[in-house]
Amino acid sequence: MNKKLALTTVMLGAFSLASWAQEAVTVKGTVIDSENNPVVGATVVIKGTTEGTITDIDGNYSISVTPGQVLEFSYVGMQPSQVTVGNQRTINIKMADGEMLDEVVAIGYGTVRKSHLTSAVSSVSAKDIQASVQRSTASALQGRIPGVTVSTNTGQPGENMSINIRGVSSLQSTTPLYVIDGVYGDINMVDPADIQSIEVLKDASAAAIYGSRAANGVVLITTKGGRKEMPTTVTVDAYAGVQTVAKKLDVMDGNQYRDFCKLNNINQNVPELTGWQGKGTDWQDELFQQALISKVNLNVSGGSKTSTFNVSGSYTKQDGIVKTTGYEAWNLRTKNTFSFFNNHLRIGNTILAKFSTKDYDDYTTSELVNIVPQQSVYDYNNSIAGHWGTTPSWAKASGNPVGYVEAVDRQKHSIDLMINGWAEVDLFLEGLKYKFNVGINKYTSRNYNYIGEYYFSSASQNLKTQLDESTGWENDWLIENTINYDHTFGKHTINAVVGYSSQENRYRGFGAGRDYLPEGLYVIDTGDSSTSTASGSTWKESMVSMFARAMYSFDDRYMASVSIRRDGSSKFADGHKWGNFPSGSIGWNIMNEDFFENLKETFNEVKLRASYGVLGNLNGIGRYATQSSPYQGLNAVFGTTWHNNGAITGYDWVTPTTTTWEKNKTFDVGLDLGIWNDKLSISADYYIQDTEDMLLSVPQPGSFGLTGTPVTNAGNVRNKGFEIAIDHRNSVGELYYHVGANASFLSNELTDVNSSQKEWAGYDPHGGGTVTYAKEGYPIGGFWLIKTDGIFQSQEEIDAYGIQDKAQPGDLKFIDANGDGQITVDDKQYAGSALPKVTVGLNLGLNWRGIDLNLFFDGQFGQKIYNGIPYYNVKKEGVGNYLTCFMDAWRPDNTDTDIPRFIGASDDPNSATDNNGTNWGYTDRWLENGDFFRLKTLELGYTLPKAWVEKAWLENVRIYTAMENLFTITGYTGYTPDLGVNTGDGATGSGLDNVMSRGCDDGRYPSARTFSFGLQVTF
Repeated sequence: MNKKLALTTVMLGAFSLASWAQEAVTVKGTVIDSENNPVVGATVVIKGTTEGTITDIDGNYSISVTPGQVLEFSYVGMQPSQVTVGNQRTINIKMADGEMLDEVVAIGYGTVRKSHLTSAVSSVSAKDIQASVQRSTASALQGRIPGVTVSTNTGQPGENMSINIRGVSSLQSTTPLYVIDGVYGDINMVDPADIQSIEVLKDASAAAIYGSRAANGVVLITTKGGRKEMPTTVTVDAYAGVQTVAKKLDVMDGNQYRDFCKLNNINQNVPELTGWQGKGTDWQDELFQQALISKVNLNVSGGSKTSTFNVSGSYTKQDGIVKTTGYEAWNLRTKNTFSFFNNHLRIGNTILAKFSTKDYDDYTTSELVNIVPQQSVYDYNNSIAGHWGTTPSWAKASGNPVGYVEAVDRQKHSIDLMINGWAEVDLFLEGLKYKFNVGINKYTSRNYNYIGEYYFSSASQNLKTQLDESTGWENDWLIENTINYDHTFGKHTINAVVGYSSQENRYRGFGAGRDYLPEGLYVIDTGDSSTSTASGSTWKESMVSMFARAMYSFDDRYMASVSIRRDGSSKFADGHKWGNFPSGSIGWNIMNEDFFENLKETFNEVKLRASYGVLGNLNGIGRYATQSSPYQGLNAVFGTTWHNNGAITGYDWVTPTTTTWEKNKTFDVGLDLGIWNDKLSISADYYIQDTEDMLLSVPQPGSFGLTGTPVTNAGNVRNKGFEIAIDHRNSVGELYYHVGANASFLSNELTDVNSSQKEWAGYDPHGGGTVTYAKEGYPIGGFWLIKTDGIFQSQEEIDAYGIQDKAQPGDLKFIDANGDGQITVDDKQYAGSALPKVTVGLNLGLNWRGIDLNLFFDGQFGQKIYNGIPYYNVKKEGVGNYLTCFMDAWRPDNTDTDIPRFIGASDDPNSATDNNGTNWGYTDRWLENGDFFRLKTLELGYTLPKAWVEKAWLENVRIYTAMENLFTITGYTGYTPDLGVNTGDGATGSGLDNVMSRGCDDGRYPSARTFSFGLQVTF
């Protein structure tokens, strides 16, 4: 009996053991490379089956497997690994050395395996920018992604940059949508050291999930997070350096100016000038300075079985190369995740905070070149505080650049906060998840503008102190609910998401000012109350959205994706608030076809893809444009009663209530190649992007008695182009090297205008006449100028031409474009565009025995620049200094030149008179070729051997030196050819800050050349 019982017990035990062996369990873990970086997109497959998964953005995976089965881990460019599953529930893998190639990319509301991607998405990883000392995320993107143009607006420290994705499709803002860890935010809040990856969604198929916010493209920024079951790691990165002005303009010194004045009969009755000896004051040397820059960044990361954390902080201090300017910022960030109930519930958060102070000036460098070298910087006979040098009485171009920036104190203080929290739970069906996401952005700003007393001349003085201060608060919130389904069964993979989003933005601000403040008491309350000014404003806007997307892949060969988003905005009137934005794309992995088998040793990726989609845009319409607003301050008599300071409505034009969404329709076809196990990768795209129903402000006849310009759907724009990116990575012995190059080719055209107005005026340099326009059939912001045809060499040539009878020998010959026998503004012709036709980037790097070298070049070609500096230099009234180029002006004894005769403030009124228009501001005399190719960054580093640093209980130590803007190859004569749009910070000769100010140089803050040294230590 006991034997039977024992046998039964053994059989039951064996049966139970067999049952246990067949019961599936969940195995989780993290896949990292040899440097402990997460391997994103590694494939985890149960050997002998098609069941598997891929690692996420943090290198984590989770898979259901039966004990005894074998897990295979693989990644392109790395050695595969195999692990037999026993009773362990966590399996972490460190793969052999290899290069990470971003096999998974982030897209809106999820990720997708790169081989399944059917849209135009470009990526930049932390590894791409880790060898960079860029002080902004936008700068780190410059030249790295085809189709993305990043331009410098100004060299002011802390200033934003212009980012355009695939051209310009609006007369208003062309800023992309930035999504930071799932929340709409400001790219300038993110420290480049905190970036894990950046994905740029360029075509409508990729971006349509964001609907109306995505017409200018989408930039997804994922910040660094911790990793599960990893020890705490502390990394310190610090550098310090010096900045100098990258280029100076050639301006006459004292001796040259003396001789020039004699040659042109200027002030020859002034002994102070005619007897001058020496170079005098170099005003560029006096205004510009060697400026220090430093930054320190601290990062602490790690994780347990159920949580991860990554905390970072940085401090940046940058003095400006222009005296009294500078920038200081603190960046703080924390990112955490937690899992519960065997990882079926996950929550996380990201908190970003930035505290910054910017000291800026509004002094234009076009004024800088006008100040005569005979003027001193300081003059202690000047009784005004500061004792700045005054302009000689014979020099009418007055001012003192150093005195002005010292007398004026302009500051911007900002506190920016972004909070993101999310919770995700697994639902009843495998692969089905619900996610709740909430984001809050708070932007607080305070502006301080103080103008002290100064006296430089009777034409340049301020004898009363002035102080204006303003503050503003913007509070934004976003709430999103999404359901994701991601599952692979057999040869089929389905990824789907549906969601609901709601957001609201609110702003309120006010300002005040007073004059005549006592010296040293810089508080508004101390000023004269009779000079008080006050202002205030507020606004609110909201949007509600519903969206859905489905992606399908069969046998890793055929892929398809469809999406739709429906947005409703408070900007539009009832009946037109809603817009629908669909998209679709297909892809074909040719290398997985049977007929391609013989080529797989060479090609590991050959994919064709095509997409079409519709996006929306509402940047061109105001928040309350369709509503009639009250107008105060009107006076009127009704009956016998006088009403003053009244308020009425209907004073301004109101945008028609039928005005609706601007639509952006994009067709894209692309090819992706991977050769020799991705040692060589190529990606190319051709696209046509049509913007329809563009929102335009259309002026109305003044006879109606109404002010303002209503907005209507009145224009169409086409951007089309070709993009290509080539990357080669390989190792030769102990030498690892990589070469990456990208190029984009773009054409832009305002194809149709459906209104009585066919053109929109843009940039007007110093009031000299408009030079940029948006005109039907031409690029937005194109240059329209009177073209020149050389210089008249004799009176006989003037007489023979028969049109410019007031010209003199040495004057410009203008082209009579309309053939009416006279030269007027009607003879303006299209002369080129500030939008580059070709943008390129080149990245070279190598690593050998701990030595690393990285060089990054960028360039733009086919663009024009309007140089307002020399125009203003001769346009100004009175006598001042000049650029040395005018020394080569045409004279009877100097006819072999392309510079017309000098027309200035000569003592001879005949030679000082410009009856011909030679100095007009709206001719192509001031238009220059803006092509450039630049060594943007060069970095050389050395990583100490592990055996050395481990003795000091360290994990990694790297020392490096970095150089920025070492050289620029260009024919442009201004400070820099890298010119985005004008901004509100700093001087502008036009006051214009939209897309039609691009490429117009009115004397912006110059760019700096930087040399720095740094140290990176990991504990």
